[in-house]
Amino acid sequence: MDEKVGKFWDKYLTKKVSRIHKKEEILFSDINKTLKLFYHLLGGDKGKELHITDKRSIKTSRTLLEKISGNGETFFLPWQDEKGLYLPASLGYFPLKTHNEMHYYWLVALLTQVNIKGSNREAENQKGVRVLIKKYAGFREFYTYAHQYLLNHYPELSTIESSLEGSSADNYPNPLWIYPSLSSANKLLDSDDEEEVQRQNDEQRKSETLQMKKKSEQIDDKKETDGLLMFLPESIMSLMEQVKVDRQENDSYDEDALYNAEDLDEITLGQKDANLSARLKMDLDISANSIEEYPLGKGHFIDEWDYKKEVYLKNYVCIKPFISIHTEPITLPKRLEKMMRRIQSELDLMELDRIKRDNLPYGDEINIDTWIDYKGHQNRSNHPQRFFETYERKMRDMSTLILADVSLSTEAGITQEIRVIDMIKDSLMVFSESLYRLQDRFAIYTFSSIKNTKVNFHIIKNFKEKYNDDIRGRIDAIKPGYYTRLGAGIRESAKILEKQQSANKLLLILSDGKPNDVDRYDGRYGIEDTKKAIEEVKKKGITPFCITIDIEAKEYLPYLFGRNSYALIRDAKKLPKVLPEIYMNLTK
Repeated sequence: MDEKVGKFWDKYLTKKVSRIHKKEEILFSDINKTLKLFYHLLGGDKGKELHITDKRSIKTSRTLLEKISGNGETFFLPWQDEKGLYLPASLGYFPLKTHNEMHYYWLVALLTQVNIKGSNREAENQKGVRVLIKKYAGFREFYTYAHQYLLNHYPELSTIESSLEGSSADNYPNPLWIYPSLSSANKLLDSDDEEEVQRQNDEQRKSETLQMKKKSEQIDDKKETDGLLMFLPESIMSLMEQVKVDRQENDSYDEDALYNAEDLDEITLGQKDANLSARLKMDLDISANSIEEYPLGKGHFIDEWDYKKEVYLKNYVCIKPFISIHTEPITLPKRLEKMMRRIQSELDLMELDRIKRDNLPYGDEINIDTWIDYKGHQNRSNHPQRFFETYERKMRDMSTLILADVSLSTEAGITQEIRVIDMIKDSLMVFSESLYRLQDRFAIYTFSSIKNTKVNFHIIKNFKEKYNDDIRGRIDAIKPGYYTRLGAGIRESAKILEKQQSANKLLLILSDGKPNDVDRYDGRYGIEDTKKAIEEVKKKGITPFCITIDIEAKEYLPYLFGRNSYALIRDAKKLPKVLPEIYMNLTK
């Protein structure tokens, strides 16, 4: 009974205090694609994405009912940074849906006109408002209605000028304005421990994704000790019965983590990762993996594009080539034989017409007509004895390098038995079989990264090697790595392709997600560097083409590769069959 009364009271207060028109609300998720197109049509930065913003606390004068209900203390304010635009999840200030929808378009348009840096908020918003109402009649009509409606229904805004262009910085926020970035000045502490990076990402794969930008604070919670133990545990003498090795205090999965994160005003980040049990050194009877990754030298450095400074960071990324040794040679797995037979029939249709060459002094066959003509000629001694003919297969002057992204996300499962990495390995085997039977020259490389200091570049097959059971063994030994520094992988592949003496050069990129790394190579920085790398590839006469299973790829691949230079495979299980088909269509 008490719970029912509490719910009724909360619902009543919220309805009493809230001035949002719930029934007329417009959701960002319903029109985000249209808003993105509208933003680009107005000249917005094509590298930016549209996201949902989070609430932020602002001190304002509140009524008694607002204080009791807890309303009027936090607001969802629009803003932008170098990576994207951040808008409220819903808008319902006005009693008509058309005006609430126009409110979104107004904010997006205003974001193309302003550059808010905190101190210039008032001046920038005023300038942007003047530009919009002068240039666009539709916005002028909307703004005239909106500012008058807000003045009438939001007394907190009554202190501003009649044009709604002079609201106080810390008073009630103006719904028609853009506000400074939510980003915190604190930076995440970096860690070079590769095992720790991998463990944290293993945990991340189990979690859901927070779909909004959160304010964060970094704290230093490192301590030499975790406190003094003031009692003797009863189990201290039962060490032989159970040993807990390196159990983390954060290793339990919180099913409510996403809900709790969304409800927090600010997320505090720490660096401490304490153990609940003592550290023990012990030798375990575990057989070592016979497969070894052998580094080929100490690595070399290449450049990376910094879009903010619009310069190349010279020798910024370290490429470390690897090759797997002691791999077990294998034949084509039986599960792929049926698929290869089906693909082989398509390959047979792709066989190019043979070229007939006649009037030869020697050849495979005699041309009867030419021979009769020779025999019937009155002066056979002066008649050329060129009555042979032959058929030659037209060779395709093609070099193809397939670059596979084997980041940690490829460990994700498609089904309970099949992972993404399994489909990638099957795809590479079927692809290799197809090109081997077509007698096309090809090479296979995989890559993953940990910051700019280590981009692992694995050689599966180079252009000089012959495709055989050993290459299949290397493909079968491929395992997930770390992150996806795609620009570095593309540049290194382009250097290899550029050395090939072929008229046609194709770079096939196989990826399961957008460019990212643990450092700043995330979001727009990674996108812009990858785009620059692709432009460099095209200038070298190499054709790039991306094949991805990322369902969100359509949001960024057109910007990176262009409209006709990528393919999105929604069902990862179809990748082995689709990859050779795409290649055949590209090289016909």
